[in-house]
Amino acid sequence: MKLSNLTGAVIVTLLFLSACTKNPDLNPDGISSGTLKDTATGACLPVTINGIYQVDSVLNSSNYVDVQVNVTIGGRFDIKSDSVNGYSFKKTGTLSTGLNTIRLYASGKPVATGVNTFTIAYGTSSCRFSITVFNSSVGTALYTLGGSPNDCSLVSLNGNYIVGLAMTSANKAQMTVNVTTIGTYIINGTTVNGVSFNVSDTFKNPGVQSIFLKATGTPIMAGLFNYPVTNNTTTCNIPITYTTVITNASYVLSGSPGNCTSATLNGTYTAGTALTASNTAVIYVNVLSPGNYAISTTTINGISFSGTGTFNLTGTRQVILNGTGTPATAGTFDLPLSGGGNTCKITATCL
Repeated sequence: MKLSNLTGAVIVTLLFLSACTKNPDLNPDGISSGTLKDTATGACLPVTINGIYQVDSVLNSSNYVDVQVNVTIGGRFDIKSDSVNGYSFKKTGTLSTGLNTIRLYASGKPVATGVNTFTIAYGTSSCRFSITVFNSSVGTALYTLGGSPNDCSLVSLNGNYIVGLAMTSANKAQMTVNVTTIGTYIINGTTVNGVSFNVSDTFKNPGVQSIFLKATGTPIMAGLFNYPVTNNTTTCNIPITYTTVITNASYVLSGSPGNCTSATLNGTYTAGTALTASNTAVIYVNVLSPGNYAISTTTINGISFSGTGTFNLTGTRQVILNGTGTPATAGTFDLPLSGGGNTCKITATCL
């Protein structure tokens, strides 16, 4: 065979092999592969639920759920849920490799009130999320946001806010609102620094009350970021400080070093009867800088109180301590309480 013919044959063969070989990371014409992000118990993580779900109301583009998938091979995808209570969720399209957020749109019409749990699948992975369906007779609520137009009237900010640490069900902001007309409400927060705060529910009573906005996403950078919260008439901001490590809080127990100021004990205390979940102590602290806390009492007369968590806001904060043990005898006992390098005492009366 002539050299020119041999060279031509080699080139043709190489071109053929090249045409038949696909980059496993770039496969837009094939089926993508990867896994859904979820918790150890199988709940989708994170998950953002948008829209109001009411009986006999046809769902539209405002009704959707955001989930995340880790894609190892890019390409087409078809993610859908099972059908529950007359409706379901679905999305098709094309994914690239890496972490992707998928918006599954709802279709159908809920037929009954209650909490519906859906399962979605992607490849060999699956996860679950729940939707609350309200009565069709409930209209849209009218309310104002506490603290508007400045910082929102935060009651508490729960969970850790650490760069690179995904938000969980523990990450939520409690703030007050003033409801003038009961009904359904929805707050879709703006995504800032990779995180957003959202909530949808129904107000059953008028007046000043608390709502809990759930955080979703993963923080990208450290520092202070403001999250605008908006309804039709008012706006306020939730300030969140992200750190790179979890640090210990600096705080002072209210009333230290004497009696704990405004402390109250819940539940019944009877000699010979073990404490239950209803036996708690409510105390107050002045937080100087955010971080973790651990507060506990000495064991006196067979019982003690303790609690751990994270302070994300400075100023006066309420802490609920859980009681354990069994009172040995009847009587009134002082329990020394320690935390943040200072002490105060609470009093328990056992029957």
